[in-house]
Amino acid sequence: MDVTPPLTGRVALVTGASRGLGRACAVELARAGAHVVCTGRSTRAGATQDAVDDLTLEGTVDAVTGAGGSAEWHRCDHTEPDQVEALVRDVVARHGRIDVLVNNAWGGHDAHDAPLGEEVWDEPLDQFRNMLLAGAYSDYVTSLLVLRHAMGPAGWGVVLTTTWHTPEPPAWLPYESSKAAKNRLVYALGHHLQRQGIPVVAVAPGWMRTELMLTHHTADELAGRTETPHFAARVVAALAADPDAMRFTGQVVDVAEMADVYDLTDLDGTRPRGNEGRYAPSPVPPPA
Repeated sequence: MDVTPPLTGRVALVTGASRGLGRACAVELARAGAHVVCTGRSTRAGATQDAVDDLTLEGTVDAVTGAGGSAEWHRCDHTEPDQVEALVRDVVARHGRIDVLVNNAWGGHDAHDAPLGEEVWDEPLDQFRNMLLAGAYSDYVTSLLVLRHAMGPAGWGVVLTTTWHTPEPPAWLPYESSKAAKNRLVYALGHHLQRQGIPVVAVAPGWMRTELMLTHHTADELAGRTETPHFAARVVAALAADPDAMRFTGQVVDVAEMADVYDLTDLDGTRPRGNEGRYAPSPVPPPA
């Protein structure tokens, strides 16, 4: 029986789409039928990472079209509001809509090559600022402009964010603090958008075998402890297509637990357990 993919006719915007989870999200959303707008800073004319060949936006579009999907790419620094607004206006002008936003852009820790000191006060003072800019601030700018020019006037859409559970006890100070800011933004934005019925959900994967992770760890270190980025990306696509996604709004959901909800597996047919059961979601309070 010929089944129409659930996101057919919809437009998805994925930030930080040149590699890793962003690339996997683009592929899985396209497999679900969406036309995917891939954004980021890495192009073949100037990639931000060269440890692996073709970690670029063009490479992601090739991966999407190779899987039978539809995509386009645009270079955009999501910490720059003018660039983001121009991008969003252009996409809406040409496609008439943005139905799914995936806030996946992240950075801020690649610039420091000097070894860190032993004490917490030896951290570079700009480390936290850089992570906030490339993380929570990027999410904030992109979410508000997509809501302003697309989802808000249309009265529908879904905002998804890729993140990391902040563990107890906390690990690297600037990283954990900046991820907590991303997660709190999801909680607050989800609360404020309840009346509009636009869900805002953060998706937290386990340890992923991204392209760069495979260059930094041995097969023995990764065996049995990791998942591919497609496992989390399939959860993202399922949430994007779920007409009842509002039941998760404002929460940080665990990929392994959501894979049970949507009956999803990783590329090899397994269902890695990741961080399942280690963190409790924070439900959004009802609107006043």
